[in-house]
Amino acid sequence: MKILLSVLAVLLMAQTCEKQGSGKAEANTETWWVNSAKVDCTGAGPMTCMQIQKGESIEEGEWKLFYDQISGFEYEPGFIYQLEVEVSKKEEPIPADASSLSYKLVKQISKNPDPKLALTNIWKLLHVGSIKDPKSAKGEALVFEINGSQSSYFGETGCNSIRGGFFLEGENRIRFGQGAATMMACPDMTVESEVKKVMELIRSFEIENNVLYLRDEKGQALMSLRAVD
Repeated sequence: MKILLSVLAVLLMAQTCEKQGSGKAEANTETWWVNSAKVDCTGAGPMTCMQIQKGESIEEGEWKLFYDQISGFEYEPGFIYQLEVEVSKKEEPIPADASSLSYKLVKQISKNPDPKLALTNIWKLLHVGSIKDPKSAKGEALVFEINGSQSSYFGETGCNSIRGGFFLEGENRIRFGQGAATMMACPDMTVESEVKKVMELIRSFEIENNVLYLRDEKGQALMSLRAVD
């Protein structure tokens, strides 16, 4: 009888320890990327959110909104971060509108300036293809507005306007996506045709003395634009 009671006591103690151990939050360490700019988002109300990706490399266009905070991480806009982040379940009671996970910085692997932000500006078009000082149908200078944090552009093409996105493919390597343009007809579409043609051929960029040079695969400057701001 005493032996049976001793066995039962040991089993009860083991079950108690197992339950206590199972109450501990499990934690996983993940590799995260944090983008260089926060964007407007809506949680419990209007706010700004970091943009993150998970994995060993960045995939263009795959940024996800992150509505929470990373404990121990000091965010500074203008830089792309690679982090090791500990993700664990919260043990305390969780409000209905809150995340069930907590995030803690383990290690900051890298912090590098975002090359896209150097492109953020309003640019006056100096030349496109063989055309110098191109003008609109009204005789006005053509202007492009580039937003590096959103990887987007809006430009005047002479008669119409064009809006679209761009992608960086390595240091100073750039490719413009096919934009959506307005469809007005003008007597002279020479400048517009040239703008659309060369934008498909642009593969790299360089900024020197406030002038943005957009070059083809061979390094020839297809467009040059001067910063307005």
